[in-house]
Amino acid sequence: MGLPKNIFFTILLLISFLAKSSSGQIIFKELPDYQIKSSDSSFFDIGSTRSIIPLDGTWEVYSPNSKEDEKVSVSIPSIFQGDGELIFDKYFNLSKSDIQNHKMKLVFLGLNYTADISMNGVIIFRHSGGEVPFQFDLPKDILRSDGRNVLSVRLYYRLDSGETIPLKQRFLFPQNFGGIIRDVYIQLLPNVSISDLNLLSNYESGTNRSRVSIFSKIYNNEFSKSSDTLASQNQFVLRVKFISPNGGSVTSTADYSFQLIPNRERDIFQTIDLISPTLWSPSSPQSYTVYFELWNGGMLIDRTKRSLAIFSLKSGTNFIFLNGQPFTLNGVTYVPSSPEYGNMLGYDLMEKDIRMIKELGFNCVKFSKSIPNPYYLSLCEKYGLVAFIELPLVSIPEQLAQDQNFINRCRNYLFNFITAYQRYSAVGAIGLGDSYLTKSDAHISLIKNLAGIIKSNTNKLVYASFNGFNISPIDNVDLYGVEIFNSPVNSFSDKLKQLQSNLGTGKVFISGATYIVNIGNTNGYVNDHSFEAQAKFFEDLIEFAGNNPLAGYFINTMFDYRGDYASLSAGYNKDNVYQIGICNEERGTDRLGFKVIYSLFHNTEKVTIPIGSKKDDAPIVFILYGLLLALGIGILVNSGRKFREDSSRALLRPYNFFSDVRDQRIMSGYHTTVLALIVSAVTSLIICNLLFYFKESVVFEKLLLSFGSTKIIKDVSYLAWHPAGALILFTAFCLVAICVITLIVKTASFFVRNRVFYSSVYFSVIWSLLPFILLIPAGIVLYRLLSADIVNLYIYIGLSAFAIWVFYRLMKGIYVIFDVNPGSVYFYSIIFILVILGGILLYYQIKNSVVDYLQLTIKQYNLFR
Repeated sequence: MGLPKNIFFTILLLISFLAKSSSGQIIFKELPDYQIKSSDSSFFDIGSTRSIIPLDGTWEVYSPNSKEDEKVSVSIPSIFQGDGELIFDKYFNLSKSDIQNHKMKLVFLGLNYTADISMNGVIIFRHSGGEVPFQFDLPKDILRSDGRNVLSVRLYYRLDSGETIPLKQRFLFPQNFGGIIRDVYIQLLPNVSISDLNLLSNYESGTNRSRVSIFSKIYNNEFSKSSDTLASQNQFVLRVKFISPNGGSVTSTADYSFQLIPNRERDIFQTIDLISPTLWSPSSPQSYTVYFELWNGGMLIDRTKRSLAIFSLKSGTNFIFLNGQPFTLNGVTYVPSSPEYGNMLGYDLMEKDIRMIKELGFNCVKFSKSIPNPYYLSLCEKYGLVAFIELPLVSIPEQLAQDQNFINRCRNYLFNFITAYQRYSAVGAIGLGDSYLTKSDAHISLIKNLAGIIKSNTNKLVYASFNGFNISPIDNVDLYGVEIFNSPVNSFSDKLKQLQSNLGTGKVFISGATYIVNIGNTNGYVNDHSFEAQAKFFEDLIEFAGNNPLAGYFINTMFDYRGDYASLSAGYNKDNVYQIGICNEERGTDRLGFKVIYSLFHNTEKVTIPIGSKKDDAPIVFILYGLLLALGIGILVNSGRKFREDSSRALLRPYNFFSDVRDQRIMSGYHTTVLALIVSAVTSLIICNLLFYFKESVVFEKLLLSFGSTKIIKDVSYLAWHPAGALILFTAFCLVAICVITLIVKTASFFVRNRVFYSSVYFSVIWSLLPFILLIPAGIVLYRLLSADIVNLYIYIGLSAFAIWVFYRLMKGIYVIFDVNPGSVYFYSIIFILVILGGILLYYQIKNSVVDYLQLTIKQYNLFR
C-alpha cells in the first residue's frame, strides 16, 4: 500500500480526533437461575474425603469510598460494564469441626482484573490480573467458628495499553468485562492431604507403552495431640491406581511409604509404564481414571482422582503426528460468548457449544482471544477435541515487547496460566498469541522467552501466529501459524508453499481463517462479505487442505460474538456484533457456511453455493447529493454577473481578489454565505466517499484502534456505514470548521499592525476554499472510481495536490489581508498546525501509547514502503 492512500487514512483519523473515550456507569449483569455444577465430582474434586463449600450467590458490592447504606447485593458469578474499583464481600459460616479437621483452599475459577483478597480484614492473596483460574490455602488462624467470616475481594478493572493482558487495543476481540465471572468455592481437604498433582504422559508409538510421570505433594497440617490421632502416627503410604477406560484393568504403582511430621510437606515423584495403553483420540475419546490414595496404617486418609487422556501430539518435518499417525488439524476457534453475558456461560451452554463443534466434524478447537473456563477442557476430553489454549496477546507494539516490565508480566502470567491448566490432559498445544511481526527482533525475543517457559514446564506443543509468511525458525516453537483474513487461501498458496519449504510442512498451519460478513444474504458469492462468499471461503479452505499438504487449519470462528467497539470491517452494529462465525449468536445452524462445512466433513450431498451477480453497493445518495450541489452552484452562477466575476477573479487572480477584500471593496455576504454552505457540502461529499470506501479496510480500522478510544471508532464506523446521515453531519461539521478557522485567523490578526476587519477574514477564508466546488463531479463518481481500483494512486495524488492548493490559497488570503511577509504566515501556520497535531498525539500517547500502535500497524501492512 502506497503513501497517498495512507495520507487519507491520516486525514480521516484527524477528522475524528476530538472524540474522547468515555467510561460509562458501572452496570452489573447476572446469569439468571445459575447453579454451580457440583454434581460433576471429578471436575470439582469431590469424594469421600473431600467436599466443597460454594460461595456463589449473594455478595455485597460497594466502592471504596461509599457509605454503609450504599452497598448493593449482587449475585456471583456476574460481570459489570465500566472501569472502576469495587469491593465484593461474602459472609459465610464455618463450624469448629470444619476448621480443625480440614485443610482449606479458596478457589476462584476466574475474576477480571487485579484483586486484593482478604479474609476477616487480613489480606491473604493478591491476584496479579486476568481471568486465569487460581487457588490458595486459607490460614486457619484467621478463620472464625464463633461468628461470621467475611471474604473481601477488592477488585480493580481497567484495561490498559501496556499494563494488562489482554491489551486495550485489540482487534476483533470479544467484550471484556470486570467482575467475579466464575465460581468461587472453598475446598475442604483432610489435614493430611494430597496436593499439587500433575500427570505427564509420554507415549512412544515405537515401544507400545506410555510412561506416566506422577508429581504430587503431601501436606501434614494435623496438630491434634490425642494418642489415637494421626499426629502420633507419621507413617504414610501413597498408592496410585490407573483404571483403564473400560474399567477392565487396573495398573498400580508400587506403594510409596514415607514419614511426614506435622507442619511439613513432601514432594513425591513416581513413574509408571502402561503397556499397550488405550489411547485417546478425537475418534475414540477414552480416558484413564487415576486414583490417588493416602493411607495411614489401615485408615484411608485422603483420596482424589484425575482423568488422564493418553495421547501423543508431535510436530514432525512433514506431518503432525497423533499417536504416531499423521494427523491434520481440522479445527475451529471458539470464543466463549453470549449476547447478554459476555463470556459468562452456564455449564449446560458450555457443553452444548462443545458438543456442536464436535458434531459438526472438527477434531480440535482453539480457545482464541480469551481465557477459557477450565470446564471447557474437561468437555474437550469427554467429547474428543484436541484443545489449543493461548495467551490473549495480539498486535504487541515492539517498544512494549522489549520493555522488561511487560516481559516479566507476560512471564508471570504464563506461569499462572500453565499452573491453572496443567491438570487437563486434552490440551495439545499452548499458544503465545497472534499477529507477531515476522522480522521483529523484539517479537522474536519475546516468543523465545515465553516458549522456553512452556517447554521447561510442560510437554505440550508450542505455537505462535504471525502477520505474514516470511517466518524464520524460532527456538522452542513447534508450530508456526499464519493468519488469513477475507482473502481465499488459494491467493496465498505460493507463499504458503515457500514457507512450508523453509520450515517443514508439519510445522506450518493456518491459525485463523477469518471471513467477515457485513452485508448479509445476497444472490451469490461474487458479492464480497456476504454469507454466500463466506461459505465459498470455507469450502475453498477445506478443499485446499484436502488437496495440498498442510498441517491443518482453524476456521475463525464457531459463533458470532460481540466486541468492545463497533468494528468498521465487520459492519456497524449498535450491539457491536461481529458476524464472523459459522453460526450466529443464538447458535442457529441455518447459515450456508454451516451447511457447507457439515457436508464436506460428513461426505453428504454437496451444498450448492450460488454464484449470483455482483451487487452495486454505490450509495445513490452520493449521486443525488452531488446533483443537488451542482444545481445549487448553477443557480448561484446564474444569479448575477457579480458572482461570476468574483468567482473568476478569486480562482484565477487570487492575489488581486484578496487585495480587494482587504481594501473593503464591495462583496456579497449572501453569495459568500451560500458559497460556504456549498463548499462544506462538497467537502462532506468527498469525505463520505472516502469513508465509505475505507469502511471495510482492516488497516484503517487498526489505525483508528491505535487511539484506544471506543468512541472514536464507534462514531467513524457509524458515519462510514450510514452515508446519508454522514453527509448532513459532515456538512455541519465543515461549516463549524470554517467558522473556527475564521475565528483563529481573526485572533491572529491582533498580532499584526494593520487593522483587519472580521468581514475581510470571513470573505478570505470562504473564497480561498472556492476550488472545492470543482470537485462536485468527482464527488458523484469518486466511490465508483475507487472501487474499480485502477487509478486509485492517481486519485490520491490528485486529491492531495488539491488540498495543498487550497491550503496555499488560504495562506495567500491571510498574508494579503494582513499585509505581511508571506514567509511569516506560512511559518506560524505550519507551527500552529504541528502544535495541534502534536498535542493530539501527545495526549493519546500518554493515555494509550498511540504512536507505538500506529508504528506497529505501519509495519504489519508495510505502509509507506
